[in-house]
Parts: sequence; structure tokens; C-alpha cells
Amino acid sequence: MSESLPVRLNRDRLHDIETRASFEATDSFAVLVNNGDAPVHVHLHLDDALSSVASIPANNHFVDADSTRQVGVEVEEGGPRPVEGQLKIVTGHGAETDYVSVTIAEPDPEPAVTVDDSLGERASESSDADDADDEETDFEVPTAALRRNAPVAVLGLLALAVAVGSAALADSVAVLAGALAVLGSVVAAGYLLAR
Repeated sequence: MSESLPVRLNRDRLHDIETRASFEATDSFAVLVNNGDAPVHVHLHLDDALSSVASIPANNHFVDADSTRQVGVEVEEGGPRPVEGQLKIVTGHGAETDYVSVTIAEPDPEPAVTVDDSLGERASESSDADDADDEETDFEVPTAALRRNAPVAVLGLLALAVAVGSAALADSVAVLAGALAVLGSVVAAGYLLAR
């Protein structure tokens, strides 16, 4: 989605409209209507040129005092580009009117990915040696991870010991079920830490 078009209402006086003189988008965008200290009705209208590629689901909007309302302008994908037109903004049932020149531009082309013939070739023996070095490095990472996560592992074992002790002393099915839940949690946490 393109950036939003800001519109300020009732900033200096009742029904006052402040916005940009022009706005450019490549796809659907939002009109952010920021209202001042008095509730207001605002009407948004696209001229014929913009209506050929864009639409506003509802034209009339009530904006409460000291609030912002987002109005979506839907732009058709694959329509003709560029298209230039006017967005008409009306407040107070016609008391004030302002226009924004809107351009719906061609989106930036996505960068092309070039693939050369070397992609289909088998890896050489030197890359096999590199893979062996990578395997050794990968073997060292879990050890470092375990060292880094040792405090968490100690707390998990402590929780397990308390749960087993409680289950042995309480002689209750509910406490036993809780101890089994703690055991399952510690095993799962240990697996995740070792990964």
C-alpha cells in the first residue's frame, strides 16, 4: 500500500481544510482525516479520471472531534498508468471545498533475477571440504548454546525436583498430574534449548 494522504480539518477555524496540493500513489492508499475540536461531516469524491482506476467505498464520513479517521481508496491492479485527477474534499455540507491533484503512477518494476549456467553444475570437491568445516562449526554451536542457557536448565531441574518431591509427599493424584506436567515442560524446554 502506498503512503497515506493526510487531511487536517478544523485546525484554525470551523470547516477549515489543510492538505497537500498533490499526492502520488502506485496502488491503494488511505486518506487520513484528522479532525480538530468540532465534529464534522466530510465528503470525498474522485473525479472521472481517477474513478476509472480507483474507488472509495463510501463518500460521506462523520469524524468526531479530536479524532482521526482512515478512509481507503482502492486502486485497481493492472489498470492504465499513469492517471492524473482530482480528489475533492468537502466539509460542512459544502461550507469548504479543497482539491488534491492525485497521480496514480506505474509501480516500480520488480528487480529481475538472473540465473547463469553455473547454477546447474555439481559442486566441486573444494565445496565438500567447506561443508566438512561447516559441520564441525555446527557441532560447536549447541555446546555454546547449552553453556549460554545453563541457568535456565538449572532452574528447570530445580522445578522438576520440587514437583517430584511434592508428588511423593502429597500422595495425591492432582499433585502427581501437576508433577508430570512440570516434567513434560522441562523436557520440552530442554529440547528447545539444545536445538
